[in-house]
Amino acid sequence: MSITFSSLVLSQPIVNIENLRHSGEVGEFKSAGLSLNGSRGNEDRDDFKLNLAFTKNTENIESLITVSHSERTKDDVLEDKSSFFHSRLLFKSDKKYDFELYVQSSKNPFQSYKKRDLIGFGARFDISKESKIGLSLLHENEESLQGINKETDRVNLYLYKRVELANSNFLSASLFYQPSLQDFGSDYKVSALMSLNIPISEKILVEIQVSTALDNDPPDISKKSNHSFSTNFRYSF
Repeated sequence: MSITFSSLVLSQPIVNIENLRHSGEVGEFKSAGLSLNGSRGNEDRDDFKLNLAFTKNTENIESLITVSHSERTKDDVLEDKSSFFHSRLLFKSDKKYDFELYVQSSKNPFQSYKKRDLIGFGARFDISKESKIGLSLLHENEESLQGINKETDRVNLYLYKRVELANSNFLSASLFYQPSLQDFGSDYKVSALMSLNIPISEKILVEIQVSTALDNDPPDISKKSNHSFSTNFRYSF
């Protein structure tokens, strides 16, 4: 089990699913993450984010459930709150690829949409222990802050790479590309996450993360791009 504390957060970073799933390992894995940020002066602001994750892997199936909740307050008044739920099942095979099914639901006014639900299925390819590729189809149902609903079928291309560094440090990078099946050229989403992971001891890991997200056809008043960075301290026990 691990507990993660974060600091220096701007916006809402992309959830690092790959670090939560413990792919290739057998057993149960639990984690809790907490991010606390605040400022005092002209404005009193307090932000927090709580994340819980549960992974159960067997020889044949890998499963993951993770939930997050975030709130922003100003002068002791709640400004906004967001939530995130993600669950997936991976069915292992004796080939270079496995099949997986996933569902996700999020409410995030921080990124200018009220709700986004999706369900998808596809294949995950193990290029090597350090490199993964995922290819799937997903159905997305999105509601904007102004109440406009949009349903879209998308291709989901996922790339993951881990690079080992000196002294047990490692760099990990994830990239998602999600074009619409109806309009590849102008309706697409791209998100990327890069993390520098620095083990301080067997139980303490420092993660420095930078993420960016692009929606080329965003809901009503939102901007096309969103960026964030965070420093996380993970304690495992």
